[in-house]
Amino acid sequence: MTPELQQLVETLIADGSVEGQQVRVKQSSLEDIARQKGIARGLIEVFGLSEDVIAGAIARCFGVAPMKIAAEIETAPRSVLTEQEILEFRALPVFQVGLELTVAFVDPPSRSLRLHLQKLSGCRVIPVVTTISDFEAAVRKYGGALDKLQRLQSTVDLAKLDIRARGAKGEPVVAGIESEATMTKLVDELLLRAAKSAASDIHIEPGEDELMIRFRIDGVLQRIVSLPLSSHTGIIAVIKARAGMDMFERTVPLDGRITLTFADRVFDVRISTLPLLYGEKMVLRLLSKTAMIMGLDNLGFSEGNLKKFRSLLSLPNGIVLVTGPTGSGKSTTLYAGLNEIKSIGRNITTVENPVEYKLPLINQVQVVPERGLTFAATLRALLRQDPNVILVGEIRDAETGIIATEAALTGHLVLSTLHTNDAIGAIPRLVNLGIESFWVSSSVIGVLAQRLVRRICERCKEQYEPDLQTLISSGLANLPKGTTFFKGKGCNFCNGVGYKGRIAIHEVLIVTEEMRDIIYGEVTTTKLRALALANKFRDMYFDGMQKALAGITTIEEIRRVAYRG
Repeated sequence: MTPELQQLVETLIADGSVEGQQVRVKQSSLEDIARQKGIARGLIEVFGLSEDVIAGAIARCFGVAPMKIAAEIETAPRSVLTEQEILEFRALPVFQVGLELTVAFVDPPSRSLRLHLQKLSGCRVIPVVTTISDFEAAVRKYGGALDKLQRLQSTVDLAKLDIRARGAKGEPVVAGIESEATMTKLVDELLLRAAKSAASDIHIEPGEDELMIRFRIDGVLQRIVSLPLSSHTGIIAVIKARAGMDMFERTVPLDGRITLTFADRVFDVRISTLPLLYGEKMVLRLLSKTAMIMGLDNLGFSEGNLKKFRSLLSLPNGIVLVTGPTGSGKSTTLYAGLNEIKSIGRNITTVENPVEYKLPLINQVQVVPERGLTFAATLRALLRQDPNVILVGEIRDAETGIIATEAALTGHLVLSTLHTNDAIGAIPRLVNLGIESFWVSSSVIGVLAQRLVRRICERCKEQYEPDLQTLISSGLANLPKGTTFFKGKGCNFCNGVGYKGRIAIHEVLIVTEEMRDIIYGEVTTTKLRALALANKFRDMYFDGMQKALAGITTIEEIRRVAYRG
């Protein structure tokens, strides 16, 4: 018997649930079934024990809590384990708080299995035990574990249409794929593959000799297929028709939008075209409308940065800015913050374009500029609505910025985003927009800047030793000898790239009284940075390298996204 089975059987004998003589007679059958179907199933089939008796014995024997998970599984973290892993390990993630992942088991959770799941998830595993029936009911309801989207089958073999692959093999280029039916199927296949691979963008790019399709996955573009250039017009026409765009206008940029539904997932797709030398380039941005709001504990904050950001959210008034480039997770962070501070006793209103997530207990306004419902006009009306907290989707002009500062100075907490490279640069950026420096100095209380970096794939993670020059150029030359670094060698799960998923790196600037004096005078980035560093400010490069040292990401990834210079 395995140690876990032996220990559990001894507990059941002590409880009087089974007799020692029964175990000796049926030990061989028990071991065979346990090896094939699991310990809990083996005990049921061999001794006729009830599921509740077995779950209770596991709880007592191994010191884990019993839990009914089927009712809780709707909010379980997605994409932690694959379908094959869930069925093989008979383990299902239930919920995640920070870097702690609660996992439900139907069999005794062995130490080796817990360590393996910790490696796969990158989290500390907290085991609970449930019954087989409850586990199976939870698996049926768990859209993330047995993802219906992933089960949708492809209808077009892109490999057969890839002119680069066929050319490399000496095969003739596929001809005659330009029919309307084929173009429609091809567009459907590209959209499905993008959704299944969690791509944020699809790039359809005409060149001199080919139409290249690329997906942005985990922040990096990857070539998916190169089609004959003759297919360009048909693909663009199919997408334009679905979005109600002008199919005959190819000389000016156009925008459009469509909604997609795959299985139980709904996506909002924003479409943009741009006339290039060889024809229209089209970019489609996929936004999941069924995405869950994450908690601040799950966004990759270091303990220090999370404490600082939460302290800003707890203040009664002032402006808190979240900065970073497009696609860096600013809206996700702000929504997580709102979700944490919302309550029945506070009036929270957002002004957005568009509304990306729907939140209970929060009033959400979607601006419509062509009808006069601009950010500025909405903010003016909002100040007469007795707000406590206001979220402004973006401060993009002086008028919006001035109203936001007025709101902050009259006792409201204002949250917003800004496009700057770092936290310190947000202050002079507001002044450059045309907001008076004395208003900025009086209203801004803090700035969070962030980027998204790729996580090392936990399924192919391995240790390695960076060369000395890399350590020196990365500012890590003084690390103790033998410091461990990790990278992904590439596997099927991560499509050979060595990374799977992303995590944020942050820097948080708390505006002090000394900084207000500088801002009120002649504000410069140099002066602010010198004062911030004197107050122990840590930039996102530092935060990123801490995550690289922790084995979450790589030195190369941090340098790609936040190289300090």
